[in-house]
Amino acid sequence: MKHLAWAVLLALWCGTVAAASVEETGLGLPLVCHLGETCWVANYVDVEPTEAARDFRCKGRTYNAHDGTDFAIRDRAVMEQGVTVIAAAPGTVLRVRDGVEDRALTDEGSKRAIAGRECGNGVVLEHDGGWQTQYCHLRRGSIRVRVGERVERGRPLGLVGLSGRTEFPHVHLTVRRNGQVIDPFTGRLQSAGCGGEEKPLWRADVNISYEYVALYNAGFWDGQPDVEAIRNGRVSNRPLPPTATALVLWVDVFGIQAGDLVRFRIIGPDGKAILDKEEPVDRTQARRFMFAGQRRRADTWSPGTYSGQITLTRALDGHLVERSISRTLTIQ
Repeated sequence: MKHLAWAVLLALWCGTVAAASVEETGLGLPLVCHLGETCWVANYVDVEPTEAARDFRCKGRTYNAHDGTDFAIRDRAVMEQGVTVIAAAPGTVLRVRDGVEDRALTDEGSKRAIAGRECGNGVVLEHDGGWQTQYCHLRRGSIRVRVGERVERGRPLGLVGLSGRTEFPHVHLTVRRNGQVIDPFTGRLQSAGCGGEEKPLWRADVNISYEYVALYNAGFWDGQPDVEAIRNGRVSNRPLPPTATALVLWVDVFGIQAGDLVRFRIIGPDGKAILDKEEPVDRTQARRFMFAGQRRRADTWSPGTYSGQITLTRALDGHLVERSISRTLTIQ
């Protein structure tokens, strides 16, 4: 009995340190967040071998040669508060890089300057069966693991950052097997193209599905919105005075597509619409900021609560689909 007990303990101990394949364990999210609420998929893997980028659903939620899945957070203020990047599967730390500055790269010159360090600060984990997961764009100075260290799924690796070749705070997750990129939404090689059989690598409890578009942030402004301030998180939710020059409703979107129709509505305290405007989209973009508003016509705005709703409508596979986001504003 004593020998059996030792055998059981040894087996349990071995089970905690032995590597496991991604297929066996499944993948968890690579960051601590609630999908669709505090984080969103900004880009999927590009599975189109030509320059015409396509995601695994044969749609455009990617860009040419993109080899991973981008999980974005709302803005830089959230990044500075700290969003933890975690191991998506148990493994061993294979490589680590730190020390790359957190800055949004928006021009070609700065992008060329980061050549060879596009991932920024990152971690590569090795798993059994030739599998690897790579985590990119982590915050400088935040990495918490060392090469050779064994980590379990959910172990903190660092914080979401803005390092490397990126324009917004996110963690980029690349999955590889034997050196070849695998799309975690299908379990197939990146080179396999779109529209085939899907055997996702995600664990069932992750509850992740394909989203063709994400209206991830919205709000009110009293004039033309300051996009840089908004994307840096410098947004006030305080009431506006009745003398505000205008009421402007804005939205930030991942995955907007030519042909989409975006409707802006602002309803006043009396239940009447003070703005109802439709904006057709003429260009497909990975991320787009849009707004519409109404200048004050009377001496003052009526005090009370104003509600704003932005609805995006898309013709998709022969039918219309909608996504909406709502915000409220107090005038006092």
